[in-house]
Amino acid sequence: MEIEKLINEIIPPSDYEHRAEFNNEPILDKLTANEKRLVEDELICLLLNEADGNIDTLMVETLAYLKSEKSLPVLKSLLKDGIGDMTMLIIASSIFEISGDNKMVDIAISSFKNISRRKDSYYIYGLIPAFYYLAKFKNPEINKIIEEYTNHKEYLVSYNAKRYLDLFK
Repeated sequence: MEIEKLINEIIPPSDYEHRAEFNNEPILDKLTANEKRLVEDELICLLLNEADGNIDTLMVETLAYLKSEKSLPVLKSLLKDGIGDMTMLIIASSIFEISGDNKMVDIAISSFKNISRRKDSYYIYGLIPAFYYLAKFKNPEINKIIEEYTNHKEYLVSYNAKRYLDLFK
């Protein structure tokens, strides 16, 4: 399979129409070892060329799913000020998923605290997906933070905090 076509299948356009309910794991699971290497190399190259700083986190998560140790230097270089707290959390959880680097725990906690400090009318919609990435750490300190939200006044927040604590136990 041509690599460009494969990448387009694995990383569809970043809009609701193409990414709602999208999961590339079944596609990745069917690839040969050689195809996985080609995908890994191409995704690393694409992330290196993210000139505008607009990081496609699906690429990052795909590299984590592939357990791409080769991508670690690039992923770590993306952890810089100004990328956004949710993006920072996703990258940190992906690095942790690949390498188990405990330095990522502090980055994840810091990013989450920044997300949770927002008190605009949409802040709960930032918290909900953040629980998913936090729970991937399976870390007692992070679990304690998530547990603090299990009795949150907003039902969606408390429900999802409980859900992700149970999901990753």
